[in-house]
Amino acid sequence: MRHSPQILQLIQGSTQGLLFSWERKTYGDKDWQQLYNYPSYGASLLVQDMGSPELGRVYSLHGEYRFFFWERQLSLKAGLGAGYIPKTYDPLTNPRNTAYGSSLTASIIFGLEYRLKQIFGSPIDFKFGGFLVHYSNGKTKSPNTSTNNYGVQIGLSHQFSETEKTYTTSVLEPITKSWSWDLVAATGVNDSGIWGEDNEAFLTLTTSVNKRLSQRSGISLGMDVFFTPSVKTFIQYRAAAYPEEDQFQGDEDWRRVGLFLGHELYLGQWSVLSQIGYYVYYPIDYLNREYLKVGVRRYLTDQFYASLLLKSHYSKAEAIEFGIGIRL
Repeated sequence: MRHSPQILQLIQGSTQGLLFSWERKTYGDKDWQQLYNYPSYGASLLVQDMGSPELGRVYSLHGEYRFFFWERQLSLKAGLGAGYIPKTYDPLTNPRNTAYGSSLTASIIFGLEYRLKQIFGSPIDFKFGGFLVHYSNGKTKSPNTSTNNYGVQIGLSHQFSETEKTYTTSVLEPITKSWSWDLVAATGVNDSGIWGEDNEAFLTLTTSVNKRLSQRSGISLGMDVFFTPSVKTFIQYRAAAYPEEDQFQGDEDWRRVGLFLGHELYLGQWSVLSQIGYYVYYPIDYLNREYLKVGVRRYLTDQFYASLLLKSHYSKAEAIEFGIGIRL
């Protein structure tokens, strides 16, 4: 997809690849499975030729969920994983590859599928749909224009045997604790967006007040404090390289503070997070004043959890945050 002018030279032909998938059904043994109409979960391996010699191939592995609608004929698949890219940007040997700055990248896959069961009275199912695959390293190493691939799929399916198993339904326990307080520390590495610069470690401290709305979801209101040394590198570079612009002096404060509103979608011990924030302390103009975070959280106990979040300013990624938190 031509989502950025910087990748036009890389779109030279259609992509080709192989997708290997493994999937397991659920039958309501856990409460969250009943809440979401008994989704499937699994994993997939995607080997993809990106259609140009500069990009080469990408090998990616995902963990996935599939959610069912309309009497289980329509399904939505969502997967998150990591990819390996042998051919990355190099100023001498591969200068045209502005999409991939690092060999390790995040990989996101979405798919929508409709299945017609037992067509014409036969044991064959007919299915069709579309999918989207996104590769981005979250600005851990520039350049990171990233790529998006979309496609359609069509196929036939036959199940040779099926063990009879009924779906469990039960009365779910009510939520006993509706309010909570979170403390989170997150870190990772990113760079200033200047090609050739080393990436630097950062620290994000977060606190929030949370309100559980139902078995499925909750909302939160919180504050982020960002200590990002790559912003300091960006300030010093711009002050030295473009003094005629008089935009930076080189000693500006590089720290930022933001307020955010968030939503959490609970999937058993996992949850999906989405947040929208606004910098209330924003000493320099860097990217945008609004920011977004999306990602997943894994509850280790009722109080402790680990999280993985992508922070972006609309379509411009800034960092991938690996966090540890406590819920009180």
